[in-house]
Parts: sequence; C-alpha cells; structure tokens
Amino acid sequence: MKIENYKNLIVNLPVREQAFTTKRSTWEYAEKDFSWLKIVNDDLFQGEETLTISRQDIFDSHKSIKVVILKTIYWGYTGGMRGNHFIKLLGGDNFNKLESMLIKHKANLNLTTSDFTESIKIVKGIGGIGLSTYSKMLYFLDVRFDNNPCLILDQRLISVFSGKIYEEFTLINKIRYDNTENYYLEYLDLVNKASIILNTKGENIEQFLFMFGNNLKPVS
Repeated sequence: MKIENYKNLIVNLPVREQAFTTKRSTWEYAEKDFSWLKIVNDDLFQGEETLTISRQDIFDSHKSIKVVILKTIYWGYTGGMRGNHFIKLLGGDNFNKLESMLIKHKANLNLTTSDFTESIKIVKGIGGIGLSTYSKMLYFLDVRFDNNPCLILDQRLISVFSGKIYEEFTLINKIRYDNTENYYLEYLDLVNKASIILNTKGENIEQFLFMFGNNLKPVS
C-alpha cells in the first residue's frame, strides 16, 4: 500500500486535539517519596481526581521542561508506567539528567546525528525510560535532528513498519523494539519526505500510522 492513498484522511486528522485522561491516584504513590512531585501535581490537577491532557496542552507547557516531561508521561501512560519505571525515572539524579538534556536540546537548533547518538547513551543510563518515551518528549519540545522534526516512535508504529505495509517505509522494515534507536533518524527522514509529498505535517502521518497503520485493508 501507499500512504498517499489516504492523503485526505491524514491531512484532516485533529492531531493536536488528541487527548487522554489520567487519574491523580495513579501517581500518588510516587508523591510520598518525591515532595516536589506533589507540588507539581497539585498545580496540574487543581483538586480534581482526573486530568485530561491533549497534545496541544503539552506544547503549551514549554516554559517548564519539568511539566512537559510529566505531562508527556501522564498523556502517554495514563494507567501508570510499567513496574517501577516511574520511580526509577524520578530517583537519584535521573530526572535532573533528563531535564538538563532536554533543555539543551530545545535550545540547540542545529542538532546532528552525533548529538542523537550521544543523547541515546544518556537515555540508556537513565532508569525508567526508553526511546518510546524519549521520542515523545523530543516531539513535544519541537526538537530536530539533522533538521528533521522529531516524532513519536512507539511499539505500534514499529509493528507497522516491521509488517512491511506501506511502500514509503520499506527502508526501515527491519526495525524492532530492541534496535529502534538505529532507525529513528531514518524514520524521521522518511516521514519528513512523505509529509512534503502529502503537503502536511509529519505529526499527521505519525498519528495516522498509530491509529490506522495496522487496521486498513484496501477495497479491491
């Protein structure tokens, strides 16, 4: 199949309105160990039991990278992160390392392949996150590598690419969860090229692949 066959759908997706709801109770266990988290959550939840976060809400939070990180996690993992990943991320110097790196990324408009490679080394040393989570944060902070806008790359998209469904992405059909970082920049480049052909944004293609990538069968 060709992704361009679905141009009208892709172009008209309400990407920035995509929202998910998380419960305050899901994250309260961590507030006991990290008092600063309770303070931030008090401000985010405003006394409510739930918080609904859209993509645009996260983009609107750039004044605080700490809030962007937390909103990204709450948006992407509404039921909580697996195991004790959240505690690992908050513990020790992990959160500070991540926040510091993302601040530098956002300020640097000329990030290259080597910068990405170095950042992956740092991410691997931070407990609790992998490329799926990291790519979400890069996307919401408008980070670019080799002048290609960063996009979310998670397991659902990996399954689309490895399934060899769309002609435009055959170059990354050997992607797997355990080698994702080797293909991330190529993924960005391929989506960027496709977005130019379709006259849309890369995030529209990413959302289309997430929502429909494995669930379409052309009418013969």
